[in-house]
Amino acid sequence: MEHFVRVVLEKTQGASLLDESIFPTQNLLETANGNPVIEIPLDKHLTNEEADGFADKLSNYMFESGYDNFDIEISGGDEE
Repeated sequence: MEHFVRVVLEKTQGASLLDESIFPTQNLLETANGNPVIEIPLDKHLTNEEADGFADKLSNYMFESGYDNFDIEISGGDEE
């Protein structure tokens, strides 16, 4: 998987897959420390501006879904 978004959660929050109507493809993984990770593949590379917008929308969705402590990682950076 070349391009992806990962949401790393705290162990205490647990994790379940996100709404499949919004994120039809996703994987539930775990860090070496046992923290749950939700990985969402992306169809294309995101520019820094697109990644910032995606992260803002995803963080709002995560807060609305009851998660309050997480990190969002987006692959890549600007490619010209």
